[in-house]
Amino acid sequence: MNVRAVLFDFDMTLIDTSGALLANVNKIADHFGRPRCTRERLLEVIGYNSRDFWRALLGDERPEYGEYYVKECAPYEAAMMTPAAGAVECVAELRALGVKVGCASNRIAPLRVIRVKHLERLMDCVVGADAVARPKPAPDVLLKGAELLGCAPEDALYVGDTPIDVEAARRAGMRSVAVLASNAAETLERAGAWRIVETLREFVPLLKREGLL
Repeated sequence: MNVRAVLFDFDMTLIDTSGALLANVNKIADHFGRPRCTRERLLEVIGYNSRDFWRALLGDERPEYGEYYVKECAPYEAAMMTPAAGAVECVAELRALGVKVGCASNRIAPLRVIRVKHLERLMDCVVGADAVARPKPAPDVLLKGAELLGCAPEDALYVGDTPIDVEAARRAGMRSVAVLASNAAETLERAGAWRIVETLREFVPLLKREGLL
């Protein structure tokens, strides 16, 4: 049976946000006198929801972090972000094959960056954590995406890069494909990823081999 829809995570799956996030986290850390962060530590928590993300990297959670981010970081971060390897080509090919495509992310308002990067035309839906009651690993954002795409969860795939993504897909009743962008293959295998790809350049060929396209 062909897959009807594919939902993608945002950070490190559709968009390489590591450089922007690291710059922003360290800008906030410097401003509030918190320890600076390494890229390796950032990648360990890049899929976390906003509250847990700040707590993990800055040691605590303060409303001031989010307020400073919105004012001093968010307006400039898109310029430091780039589409992940093969992402644009992958999404365009899926759409050409008649597969609906969307983004389902723990990021607040991911559409803002997607618009700046001129990717909105390739998305049939974009859902952020601000649109649902619970962030991943709860399945809410994935189920909302499937609903907007008019697709039953079992007829969709979810593509992400973290164990949180894999867990959210399992709870949503979707198979997950993990990209090796922030976690080791062994970590993603232990989490239960259905398949693993090096980059999104391998995704459509994988679906064809599996008889899903």
